[in-house]
Amino acid sequence: MELSDLAARLRQQPIFSAWPPALLNALLPSTHMEDWEDGALLFVEQSPAADFFWLESGVVELVSSSAEGKEKVIEIMQAGDLFAEGVAFMGGRYPVSARCSGAVRVLRIPFAPVVATLDASPQLMRRILAQLSMRLHFLVKELRQFSVQSADARVANYLLELGQTAEARPGWVTLPAKKATIAGRIGITPETLSRVLRRLREAGIIAIEGRHLRILDMDILKQRACG
Repeated sequence: MELSDLAARLRQQPIFSAWPPALLNALLPSTHMEDWEDGALLFVEQSPAADFFWLESGVVELVSSSAEGKEKVIEIMQAGDLFAEGVAFMGGRYPVSARCSGAVRVLRIPFAPVVATLDASPQLMRRILAQLSMRLHFLVKELRQFSVQSADARVANYLLELGQTAEARPGWVTLPAKKATIAGRIGITPETLSRVLRRLREAGIIAIEGRHLRILDMDILKQRACG
């Protein structure tokens, strides 16, 4: 990917959308594109943090471990997502582990030049904080919704969320991870997820072809999301 294309893709992210072209172009030579295999760990929970990442292709699971050793999938990152950027402002260690689900290509972005640029431009820092604040409000709202929604509404909302990023085949969504991982992400059991998908299929709202789902009735799916 050429630097001009990379800059355009990064500018779609809240943390980079306010960057002037000259500053973003100056940052890019310090970044590195990397290829990782299935199961590889980009970073481990509580390890020292020095970089954040932009996902060009593949799926990365952000995973947290309890004191008993149980894993919880916090988020499923897909192509085009930026992750671990918040650590750049907090410093210290990664709060979760990042595990590749299948082959992955990521852009590694070091914290140091990003922080140095922001230290030299307080106005840019304020614009970025505004963008991140808006994103935080959205995530808090999403968390509150999940806490009171039924399983059917959670699944419907998740499918709608996937549909927003489906560019290659409009009307189709692809489950980015195993059902157990997705179920953990939205706070239900894998068995419940399977039952909800079956109900949606039997109601003629979706069609299922392996990991690929076709949304047949968008209006009804939106109604289920509000239920």
